[in-house]
Amino acid sequence: MGFTSNEIKVGGKFIDFTAPDLQGVQHTLSKEIQGKVALIDLWASWCGPCRRTSISMIPVYEAYKDRGFVIVGVARERKADDMRNAVAKDKYPWLNLLELNDAGKIWEQYGVGNGGGCTYLVDKEGKILAIHPTAEEVKVWLEKLLVD
Repeated sequence: MGFTSNEIKVGGKFIDFTAPDLQGVQHTLSKEIQGKVALIDLWASWCGPCRRTSISMIPVYEAYKDRGFVIVGVARERKADDMRNAVAKDKYPWLNLLELNDAGKIWEQYGVGNGGGCTYLVDKEGKILAIHPTAEEVKVWLEKLLVD
């Protein structure tokens, strides 16, 4: 049957998955983002717009990571080295996982099967607040949600 992407909408829940990092260690999304406001960043080394979006999030991440904001990136690649080089070049400071040859069908589950990727902002309960928000929009959400 496969998955439908109907759940992936503002107000819906994120879809959990497990994928390896570049060291081969498996990470489960729900464990990484539990109790935090999170940006799920589906990207690819070959997707210029994805990488520009990810780079734009670095200052937001640095400003809010100690207040309960986390980013988990997942790179959709044919070769792990492509991801390794992109992460080294763009200097993403957050956890990045590898989706090699669509092993986990993550893009399909998120309804972006043909695309380079997308970002999803989710609240502490795992509800999707925004799809493909700008860094500015993420900041506005974080100011609302992360009250000290």
